[in-house]
Amino acid sequence: MHQTRNSMIPSIPAERILVIQFRMIGDVLLCTPVVRALRHHYPKSYIAFCAEPVPAGALKGNPFIDEVVIHPRPVTWRQEVAFLRRMRRSRFDLVVDLMGNPRSAVLSCMSGAPHRIAFARWPRSLCYTMLVEHRHEVQDYTAAKRLRLLEPLGIRTTDVAMTMTYSPEEREAVDHFLRVHGVTSDELLICIDPTSQVVTRQWPGHQFSQLIDLLTEQLGARVCLLWGPGEQAHVEAIAAAARCKPLLNPPWELGHVAALLDRADLFVGCDSAPGHIAVSQHTPTVRLFGAQRSVNWTPPQPQHRAVVAGLPCQPCGQKHCGPPLDIACLRTLTVDEVFAEVLAMQPWVPKLLRGVEHTPLERE
Repeated sequence: MHQTRNSMIPSIPAERILVIQFRMIGDVLLCTPVVRALRHHYPKSYIAFCAEPVPAGALKGNPFIDEVVIHPRPVTWRQEVAFLRRMRRSRFDLVVDLMGNPRSAVLSCMSGAPHRIAFARWPRSLCYTMLVEHRHEVQDYTAAKRLRLLEPLGIRTTDVAMTMTYSPEEREAVDHFLRVHGVTSDELLICIDPTSQVVTRQWPGHQFSQLIDLLTEQLGARVCLLWGPGEQAHVEAIAAAARCKPLLNPPWELGHVAALLDRADLFVGCDSAPGHIAVSQHTPTVRLFGAQRSVNWTPPQPQHRAVVAGLPCQPCGQKHCGPPLDIACLRTLTVDEVFAEVLAMQPWVPKLLRGVEHTPLERE
């Protein structure tokens, strides 16, 4: 049991709890350990989670949440006022604001909840009744950092496992997709996400194409490229440039992606939502980091590896990088280095050992 209760801190009664994290998909998933800890501490309380429409899909079927409250986006000021009134009528006792931006601070304050928790940041700290200081000197996995927000409630836990579920229908759709493409359970299935909405997190496409060829020709792997809204053309170009043609997922919902990653033996990709989904399904991961601080986004378990070029400018946290560097932190990260990290995953991906001894097969 990972969770303990600090007997020195008085328990705060809370029959109705609101957790706020508007976006993104990965960030919402990284909040699910907080929800689980709240449920264990308040087993009979009503727990609602407020998120925007797309990331809210990652919470479907979560057993620790009673209601997913959709915050509309884009939103007019009239819609925002109506939403705030609705939240106030819900009469929450406790708000845990994991988003920590001006809009979530206003929602927290306007909810009327007597207890409101967030990380301290002036001037929005005025909207809360309990504050937790940032420990900038401590670099930790984001899920672990967010769990610290519960310490004023007497909740201390080290359980950072994320929760994401999928339906039997979604699993059957994935099984059908793999059967149609001749992928058997004995084969090494590697899912690759070559996309990111932020350019300083995106490895060059031609290098992904070369990696696909290495994984297929040297390991006999079946490779599936993942894509979401607005990313199909980019992923199709990467697939077209590879000698060994990978699979591409259909236009699926998040639950289908979770079911596919649960079925996969290994995930390789950028720092984006599918990597967090893979972690939630206990699938080993190899993720490539550029501007981001890898320790913040990589689980502490050894089956999750971060590949970093190690340039002096890393991590910069920037979303743009022009001349003279031009995102050198990712451009200089070689295909051979990434492939070596994949091979190092053998203790957690037994099929890799068979793949090393594999005689290359020519694929159409």
